[in-house]
Amino acid sequence: MVFILIVLAVFAVQYFLHWEVWTIAVISFIVGGILGKTAWGSFFSAFLAVFIVWSGGAFWLDIQNDQILSARMAAMFGIPAISEWFFVVTGLIGGILASFSCLAGYYVKRIFIQPPPKTPITGR
Repeated sequence: MVFILIVLAVFAVQYFLHWEVWTIAVISFIVGGILGKTAWGSFFSAFLAVFIVWSGGAFWLDIQNDQILSARMAAMFGIPAISEWFFVVTGLIGGILASFSCLAGYYVKRIFIQPPPKTPITGR
């Protein structure tokens, strides 16, 4: 649920706000705070959701201009003109920002809402 909601919200908000970076942090924080069930689940769901949206968006924008921008960026940094690495780096940057933001939202929720104590009989 966290994954799907973050993908849809990030895609919709960034479509209208023109790829503002901090929108993914706010969305991930709110979704992690409301729907996050575990720390690892929140972290990886947000990372994968934003990685897919940002990598896909970068790929879509790159094929729109016949890979001119990625070829020039590769020449500027002096690396081989393999444009797929730019999509991976773009996705990693967005994914790391979203995953830590979602994790922070989850932990803020845990500060105010404590889980029920485990019973000695069932261990749950």
